[in-house]
Amino acid sequence: MTTRFAVALLLGALALSPGSAAAEEQADSLEQIVVEMADTPAEHAALAKHYRAQADQARALAKRHLSMGRAYVGGKSTQGRQFQNHCRKIAEQQEAMAQEYDALAKLQDEEAKKAE
Repeated sequence: MTTRFAVALLLGALALSPGSAAAEEQADSLEQIVVEMADTPAEHAALAKHYRAQADQARALAKRHLSMGRAYVGGKSTQGRQFQNHCRKIAEQQEAMAQEYDALAKLQDEEAKKAE
């Protein structure tokens, strides 16, 4: 149990800290370990919280890209429409990712209830 908590804590720290690709790969590996080991309500709740944070980040990126897309309206660039479309597509993809993370969080909430 202590090991699981330590791994979850480390995963959380890595997820919140800016870092290199190596840190992201390590976080992905740790996340997989935590997912495979989660069997208590608290562990499932921690994963649900993690997935909600991921959803929030994806939504923030979507919002940022929508804002950037609006900045191209009436701009000097002759390719403004292409830039707008690019930003819109990325925003749509990020929103879809947010919905997937929300679904994962919901599943972890359900697992937490089962494990009680």
